[in-house]
Amino acid sequence: RLPTHLRAEAADSLYFEAQCRLEDPVYGCVGLIFLLQQQIHSAESQLIKTQAEIAVMKSQTQHPRTQPFPAISGSNNLLLQQSDNDANLSFSNQVSFGFI
Repeated sequence: RLPTHLRAEAADSLYFEAQCRLEDPVYGCVGLIFLLQQQIHSAESQLIKTQAEIAVMKSQTQHPRTQPFPAISGSNNLLLQQSDNDANLSFSNQVSFGFI
């Protein structure tokens, strides 16, 4: 027997599961749960990427680079872009291999 104070919640749960089964006869509410888990995983991955970007920005503001001489500023910009590309590649490799 189910305690009286839990009966309304149990009825709502049964109704929800029945509605899900009508909409998706094969998976029912399990399909919806899987979809929500995928959305959570996607949001967590985006959060990790954003946190990494914030960390890079913070480290750049804490350790500001001096202004390069005008004669070599083009080569320094190329090196900084390469460094940023390497960091992004490293991060994307960690995500794709499931390390993060």
